[in-house]
Amino acid sequence: MDHPAIAMARVPRLPTRVDLLIAAALGAWALAEAVALSGPWSVTVRVAVALAYSVPLIWRRQAPLVGIVLMSAVALAQLALTDVPYEGGMPFPSLLVLSFSAGLYVRRLALSVLAPPIVAVTMVMLVELGYFPPSEDSNRFVDIAFAVLWIYGAWQVGRLIRRRALQLRAARAESDERALQAVADERARIARELHDVVAHSISIVSVQAGAADQLLEKDPARAREHVRAIQRTAQDTLREMRRLLDVLREDDAEYAPQPGLERLNELLDDARAAGLPVELREEGERGDVPPGVDLVAYRIVQEALTNVRKHAGRVPTTVGIRYGEDRIELEVVNAPGSTGNGGGAGHGLVGMRERTRVYGGSLEVGPDDAGGYAVRARLPLEART
Repeated sequence: MDHPAIAMARVPRLPTRVDLLIAAALGAWALAEAVALSGPWSVTVRVAVALAYSVPLIWRRQAPLVGIVLMSAVALAQLALTDVPYEGGMPFPSLLVLSFSAGLYVRRLALSVLAPPIVAVTMVMLVELGYFPPSEDSNRFVDIAFAVLWIYGAWQVGRLIRRRALQLRAARAESDERALQAVADERARIARELHDVVAHSISIVSVQAGAADQLLEKDPARAREHVRAIQRTAQDTLREMRRLLDVLREDDAEYAPQPGLERLNELLDDARAAGLPVELREEGERGDVPPGVDLVAYRIVQEALTNVRKHAGRVPTTVGIRYGEDRIELEVVNAPGSTGNGGGAGHGLVGMRERTRVYGGSLEVGPDDAGGYAVRARLPLEART
């Protein structure tokens, strides 16, 4: 939902319901004065003048300066054609609305600043020529100063709202750009790691192929085992390659195997050494986990524990891993901390979401029922096509 300043500063192609209501309200005011109060000419002419003071308000967003010029021309024409004073308040309310609209909706400042002087000069001439008869105890200078102050104040309020809207739009654009850059950086990081997984798998295939070649004549049974290992590794590598094509890649990746769940105990030991009490709960048999999924699971737990230390402090934390036939379920839950929870809004959460998305999984983060924070991820073991 847009900020009120942004919504107010928007200029639609056609007048809105609000514009019609404003024009109708001020039109009713002008018509009531034309019919009920005394003034020059007949009631019919005064009704036509009243419409001239209200109809241009319909396009107050699209053409506020045009409305100001039209109303000022009508008012000055009245002064030139009659010397009978007019007892109503029009066109001051309409010009006040148009002055505000000019400050808000006219993009070029050089054109926007024309509105207050035009309106002010019109009002000064109307007051000086007796268009608004003063009361016995009124001061003409005070009346003029009061009118001009309202005119410039309305224009300034409109300009301030426009400036605020521009600032909010710029901040939103900058925030979106930072978010896109964070996703791009994380994708590049994932691509480097997947590159390492694929390179490591290819090296395994090469070793297994060499071993199978040497055993092909001496021990065909063992050679077939190596061939089956090559087949499994090749299938895993193809899955990683498909995912690798979906993310950004950098050419300076280093060829090194990446950590997986087999090194999870080392990660938890490091967290405990840093003062974070961590408990591991595992369900099911690990079995064969594709290298990419293995890496993503490790990174999610690693990032979640980092967020706990950063945002919740040294609070009891539970790491749960459930191995299923077709997926791995991860859960990192920490108790309430003195400085909040583990839900940091930095690149770590972006990284976890992006990693999970690349592998066709799901990620849920947020407060749990006990007042702490939970990170839950589901990673399928088979590639989604």
